[in-house]
Amino acid sequence: MLRLLADVLLIAGGLVLAYPFWSAGYAQVQQGRLDEAYRQQEASFAQASAAAPRDRTVPKKEVVRRLAVRYERGLEAGDPVGRLKIPAIGLNRLVQQGKDGQGLDPRQDIPLLRAGPVHYAATPLPGEGEPFGIAGHRTTYGAPFNRLDDLEPGDVLYVDTPYARFRYEVARTRVVLPTDVSVLADRGYALVLTTCTPLYSASHRLIVFARLDSIRLADSGSR
Repeated sequence: MLRLLADVLLIAGGLVLAYPFWSAGYAQVQQGRLDEAYRQQEASFAQASAAAPRDRTVPKKEVVRRLAVRYERGLEAGDPVGRLKIPAIGLNRLVQQGKDGQGLDPRQDIPLLRAGPVHYAATPLPGEGEPFGIAGHRTTYGAPFNRLDDLEPGDVLYVDTPYARFRYEVARTRVVLPTDVSVLADRGYALVLTTCTPLYSASHRLIVFARLDSIRLADSGSR
């Protein structure tokens, strides 16, 4: 019995130690799946946008807002929204559309978070309003937001969507409780990133606030 118990504990320990590796592999496979879906989504949206008439008298900001609204209509939970790039920490991941909900404890999005960062559906898309909120894992499933605490004011972030590229700059960081939903309603910032903190704990949330620096319309949106 002691030998059997020892074997069981050994297997259980091995599974626990291997968890970060197989969860990272799962996330990588899911990102590949999302990449293919995003390519198709991007091509479809570009085709539809190219066929739509464009009023040259409309300001670019309003053009982007209309495109964002049109793009959001076709999104469902789990669909790729766009690509988040943060050169300072080597991040390049597709962001998924989350389920409707509020707060910094997106339990309804847990299955989606295993595949990568998730857009808080309670917040608008880039160009549609502020802020664009994104949640991501810090220690498992590829840990896309593992180095979020390394970001400093002035660091550049990009969000690429089928309708435009958005360039942001980090303004500040903050640590809050999971119940503090005010950060998702702060219209003083265009982009908000959230993740668990400290490492290996979900007691608090690390928040990165960024301001919009510039917008470049995608080719489909400039027609």
